[in-house]
Amino acid sequence: MEAKPIIVFDDSAKKEMVKALGFKLDKKLRLVGADGKLVTSQDFESITLGEFGGVLQGSKVPIKNKESELIKYFISSRR
Repeated sequence: MEAKPIIVFDDSAKKEMVKALGFKLDKKLRLVGADGKLVTSQDFESITLGEFGGVLQGSKVPIKNKESELIKYFISSRR
């Protein structure tokens, strides 16, 4: 099975990445789509700009910038 790379970036690039991926921010700095609806992680949790850590390749599913969240995706991509 082919490993799926993960795109991860640091705090200095967050706003640019949010914009490049077509997301916007609401008043509470949560990610929203072009349609204005909250964007959620695979665990159906909203993600704030401060929590935003990357996306899975080939999708716009954001992941949180938490060790447990990032490790989960790195491990699953190696299977």
